[in-house]
Amino acid sequence: MFLGFSCNNRCSICAQGDARSTAPSIALEEARRAIDAAEPGDVVAFTGGEPTLVDELPELVGHAAGRGAAALVQTNGRRLAYPAYVASLAAAAPSLALDVSLLGSTAAMHDYHTRTPGSFAQTAKGVRNASAKRLRVGVTVVVTRSNHRHLVDIARLARALGADAIHFAPLEAVGEALVQLHRLTPSA
Repeated sequence: MFLGFSCNNRCSICAQGDARSTAPSIALEEARRAIDAAEPGDVVAFTGGEPTLVDELPELVGHAAGRGAAALVQTNGRRLAYPAYVASLAAAAPSLALDVSLLGSTAAMHDYHTRTPGSFAQTAKGVRNASAKRLRVGVTVVVTRSNHRHLVDIARLARALGADAIHFAPLEAVGEALVQLHRLTPSA
């Protein structure tokens, strides 16, 4: 369930590139209708841009859970730094799963990739908050030139923050990543 291109990061690896500033968000009624088509056992994945910027996300997650579908939110984790927001998601669907993007083991490394100072601190706090609410948290790391030598450190950090799983993903040469490919591709 794509909720629009809006995002509070400006990631160098972003597949959407400049779309966040030009493309419209999905209409909420359209999202509700799509969720209405879900059947028990289906998975409804909420993606974007950054889906947590849609204020109605907890309602939509709850709607999917009410249909018997599993809910997954792909997020940069920054809004999860606010305990009340995490509580609203957990109340909407206690079995909610989160897939949080973590791009480094330090603030300098992560914030370099997000091009958003302070994003590391919010993401790390968000993973801790979600884990404390017993939500399932997976971490996805896009492997780049700047972080590929630190994957063990990133995995250790993810575990220390409370993540249940970690996924290392190859860099995809699309969107902003295509523009930045020369500085993102790991050396051989």
